[in-house]
Amino acid sequence: MSAAVLGGDMMGSSNRRIVIQYCGGTAEVTMRVFPSNKRKRTAMQYCGQAAKMAVQVFPSNKRKKSVVSVCTLFLPHDMMLEVLLRLPVKSILRFRAVCRSWAALFSSKDFCSLHMATYRVPPSAPKLLLVSPTSRLDSSAVYSYSLSGHRDDLLFTFDSACHDSVEVVTPSPCRGLSLLFDATARTYYVCNAATRAITRLPPYRYPGRDFTVGLGFDDQTREFKVVRLINGYNHEKQALICDVYTPGADCWRPAAEHVPFRLLQFAISAVDHAVLDKLPPVFANGFLHWLICPSFSLRRPRAAIILFSVAEETFGSVRSPPFWGPRENERPWSQSEGEHLVVMDDQVCIVRNLRNKTPHGSALEIWGLLDYASGDWSLNHRIDLFGHIGRELSDPQVVRIIGSVGNCRAGKKIVIATSKHWVHDKFHKKVHTYDPRCQVLQCIGSFTETHTSASHLIPGSRFSLFEESLAPVHKIDEDLALPSTLAKVIGGNLLAVGGE
Repeated sequence: MSAAVLGGDMMGSSNRRIVIQYCGGTAEVTMRVFPSNKRKRTAMQYCGQAAKMAVQVFPSNKRKKSVVSVCTLFLPHDMMLEVLLRLPVKSILRFRAVCRSWAALFSSKDFCSLHMATYRVPPSAPKLLLVSPTSRLDSSAVYSYSLSGHRDDLLFTFDSACHDSVEVVTPSPCRGLSLLFDATARTYYVCNAATRAITRLPPYRYPGRDFTVGLGFDDQTREFKVVRLINGYNHEKQALICDVYTPGADCWRPAAEHVPFRLLQFAISAVDHAVLDKLPPVFANGFLHWLICPSFSLRRPRAAIILFSVAEETFGSVRSPPFWGPRENERPWSQSEGEHLVVMDDQVCIVRNLRNKTPHGSALEIWGLLDYASGDWSLNHRIDLFGHIGRELSDPQVVRIIGSVGNCRAGKKIVIATSKHWVHDKFHKKVHTYDPRCQVLQCIGSFTETHTSASHLIPGSRFSLFEESLAPVHKIDEDLALPSTLAKVIGGNLLAVGGE
């Protein structure tokens, strides 16, 4: 069945009547003509009217195709694309069943990238990703937890993971993807909680060695990469091994470049720091960042961060921040363990731990990296631990800033996770939001977790921030064929996004 526009006439300055012919008769619909600056706001109204008309004039078994055809008549392709890009992932997944052209569009890398750059979660609806054991011994469940509504939604369960041993490696997602680790089976998973897709990575091949793993995104191939740094043995040719996994591969492979000799000791220190203090690398600006622990060096380290370019697979470093003094390496490890990296507003930051009543006062400081080449840093936030804030953040053994939600206009809040060891294998964990403008700390989640791995004083995390994305977790050899007009529109929009 197809519909064709027979004609139309103007009914005043703001109304237009369109006559549509279809198999079995004709239909008239009156549409209101809006100025160009109101098209985006009224695009969904057009589709709504078209859907009502299709219900009246088309048989029920062909409504989906008819709605798309009628909407296409009323909406230019670029306007329709603008509407689709602002839909949540849940709606887009449902719309894949509308027609083949939409299924091809929503599966393309171009649309996934453009949707990630366009769609914005409402400030009142940020969420956490939670991993929880089930009643079975060989299954774990993944939930979304609303920071505003305190409501759990079951996303999916995966039966191949051991009970009570799955951890979330990434405190904040990478382009909507999260890295999970089954500590018992020593197996990694990459999942997209929004699309409920998950893939299992090849097994670990270096038993008994210290290693740290990070998840990054390659802007050239528009696919994720999982990078693993492994401390070798002194008698081996390589003191540090770097492996990379890419989607669709059946094994890990060596990185394109080994760690340069001048950075070798810094990289080994970063791996030790990540293992002992449960500090995974963070991804931003095309790099994975590992923090170096000054206490592991004989003198003040010249570098504070080891960099790994996800696209080029090369290594680099960032200079030490100004608060690392000439005797920083002599500071007790108990103070160094509280320092960690976090990404806030696309900027890499070091969280300085001043919770131990130092001369500077009890506080948490957030220092942002201004420039990779010069190594300049600036103090962005200082959270003074007094009153209620001090009681909540000074007592727990572990305090981690995992990111931020909102923005300056909607009210930015810093997300802080704490962990306190109760008895034996029980840990009490909380998630707080801190408003830097009002200096108000609010607890938004409280969990009691059981960690059977007693070898680590600091347990792994079972939650992270939640981010909506269409990024696939499996290999896509090539984009599906797109409608030619929409393909041109997508290409133009991607160029516009890249030029901002």
